Amino acid sequence: MLRLSDIAILLVIALAACSSDGTQPADLPPQQEADSTPLDLEIQTQEVRGPEWTPVPPHVEKVGRFNLVWLAGTPYEMGVQHGELLHDVIADAVAFIEADLTLAAIPMVAKDMGLIDIALANSYPDIVDECQGLVDAAGDTGFTMDYCLVLNFGDVLLEMIANGIPNAPEGPGCSSAIVSGKATTGGRLLHARNLDWGGMNIAIIHQHPVIFVRQPVGAIPHVYVGFPLNLSPYSAMNLAGIAMGSHEAEPGGLAEQSATGRSHVQMLGQIMKQADSLDGVRSFINNQQHMSAELFSVSDGNSSTGSIFEMTASAVRERSLQDDVVFGTNHFLHPDMLAKQAAPSSGSLNRMLRFEQLLAKEGEESHWGTIDEMALATVMRDPIDPEVGAAESDETLEAKNWDNDGSLGANGPMHFIIFDPASLLFYVDAGVLPLHKQPYTCFSLEELLGLPDATPCPVTELP
Repeated sequence: MLRLSDIAILLVIALAACSSDGTQPADLPPQQEADSTPLDLEIQTQEVRGPEWTPVPPHVEKVGRFNLVWLAGTPYEMGVQHGELLHDVIADAVAFIEADLTLAAIPMVAKDMGLIDIALANSYPDIVDECQGLVDAAGDTGFTMDYCLVLNFGDVLLEMIANGIPNAPEGPGCSSAIVSGKATTGGRLLHARNLDWGGMNIAIIHQHPVIFVRQPVGAIPHVYVGFPLNLSPYSAMNLAGIAMGSHEAEPGGLAEQSATGRSHVQMLGQIMKQADSLDGVRSFINNQQHMSAELFSVSDGNSSTGSIFEMTASAVRERSLQDDVVFGTNHFLHPDMLAKQAAPSSGSLNRMLRFEQLLAKEGEESHWGTIDEMALATVMRDPIDPEVGAAESDETLEAKNWDNDGSLGANGPMHFIIFDPASLLFYVDAGVLPLHKQPYTCFSLEELLGLPDATPCPVTELP
């Protein structure tokens, strides 16, 4: 597969096509003004946290393949703690970025196009504060505010930069599935999510998987499954039993983008701090100003339900559980959204087809009715490309850096996660490749937060 670094020169040249004069961003249609004020859920927040709970002191622990990082306090304070606790890892990450032609060029190119100013103007204030704390603590590594904004507004910036580039490599390969009720054993809600950034070189993330246990002042504690410098989550769960994952989509044109609004990964972080129900998530999403094309997978452990939200600057639509199952990859399925996206990639279509085969009630190889954590892990690690009808050999996959761009599990994901939101448990497979052949490690959010009577993991690993 062609990697982004292989088209670095093409990328820089093609950027002129994304702007009116080569230095400013293209004219993007402004979206209708919307309320971007965070929800006021202070009462629910206190109920979720509990009157006797106090934050676990900031520190870092190595648990198996993972760095577990506890943060607490104001956004600025958590940024400083992040920079201090992961200082050496951040130094490695900055060196990795600077050694990669494309990654090193993105902040410079984004600044020249005026996109850094867009990111700064449209970021939530707490993200800017947390970035500042991180830069103040780790700036000696070469990490700058521009880097921080690019990393934590990247879903919007990369879409603005990359939209329209000819012969671009295969895009992101994220996959999510939410199952409940009769689809599962015991009627339980489970939410699986594979995170994949497509052809981008992400070796540094495989080397340093990080689980952030975040305890923000005046907000709901939550966990990010991420990587060093990750202040805006792609995969997360909060103490109220809300779990989420984000998926990039390809917009059908400039009408689906906006130069004002909010980053979706930043929205996800706000939801973790504030929302205690699927209704709350829905209200938040519908009242935000969207800038790019994206999907959210959202599950609610309290109501044992979930949805896939499909979003662009011009519209938001929701797909709910059907036959107690809903799943998504990197393209839209809601009838109202089909015309708002570019033609779906073959990889996204193949992963959707494989979900239909393995999870839909009438799927030819379906686990429907017997799905538990182990069965769902088997589905998410499935290496079969349905277009080929078989799995490739290990030798072939290794030659492709374990990324066949056509299956759920051997598609090069950097994180495999299964959330059990009702029990506040989550299972993570991350680290060195090949991930689809490695076990998931179980974590209890209640235990990580030091809560009394915490629900323990029933098993240490899903083999």
